Amino acid sequence: MSTLTKKITTPRRVPTRRTQEERSDATRRRIVQSAMRLLHKKGFKATNLQDIAKGARVTLGALQHHFPNRQVLMERLIDEVMAPLSDDGVVWPPVELPLEERAHEFVRLAWETIYGSPSYVAAWSLFFGCKASPTLFARIDATRAQSDPVFFARFITCFPEIESHHPNPHQFAGFVFATLRGMGLFYLFDVAKEETNGQLEILTAVILQAGLVNGS
Repeated sequence: MSTLTKKITTPRRVPTRRTQEERSDATRRRIVQSAMRLLHKKGFKATNLQDIAKGARVTLGALQHHFPNRQVLMERLIDEVMAPLSDDGVVWPPVELPLEERAHEFVRLAWETIYGSPSYVAAWSLFFGCKASPTLFARIDATRAQSDPVFFARFITCFPEIESHHPNPHQFAGFVFATLRGMGLFYLFDVAKEETNGQLEILTAVILQAGLVNGS
């Protein structure tokens, strides 16, 4: 007596086709990423539309379809590089951590997510390049003026010991971020990792000392 085996077939998955808007978004993302790489590698003046299009694997006409001119593309890049500098939620460790551990974690997060990333060097190239364009630089300055007080206030919230024990907590917060910015800018050069790590350790120690009663 034969046994009939019913063949079970698995329905084929039909690939989901991207919408035109999704394809356009992907193209714009490639263009922005290409521009960021060139800003980091060549600087603002040497970053032209032809090279950006080549790096994004699109024609110059396709690039100009999404960004009609260099000014529009630079405005998009400003928004791109300023976004992480305005996101005050990425660098703050839990306030419940002991002060020393909190200081180490803050410096690590700030460096790894913002100031030590390649995009931060590209940001500085963009900032310097836009200095000659009042409209573009005003856009940068407005974002900075809005985000800096938020960062400083969050720093003090994260380190209430500094607010309690330091005579000028807001100025101290400004000093900490100025130090991180300067270290990030210095990454334009070939800086040894050991040197950077040593400077970050010193910054951590300065934060720790500022949060201690009478510095001890």
